[in-house]
Amino acid sequence: MGEWRTTEIGYLKASRTYCELCGQLVPGRFWIAEVEGEERLFCSPDHERRYRTYWLPRYGAGRPAAP
Repeated sequence: MGEWRTTEIGYLKASRTYCELCGQLVPGRFWIAEVEGEERLFCSPDHERRYRTYWLPRYGAGRPAAP
């Protein structure tokens, strides 16, 4: 089960957080979940579910989802 977290937004500290499924830049609030022993960042809980049910069975954890 995951949880919502927020990143600090500021012009002095560049924070680049991307969804591990779709590659979308997530500027403020993101969903973080443990998948196969590693914390993964997503833009929503729905993308975590899609990652677990579609991406992992099809491609495995070895390859990144988004370019």
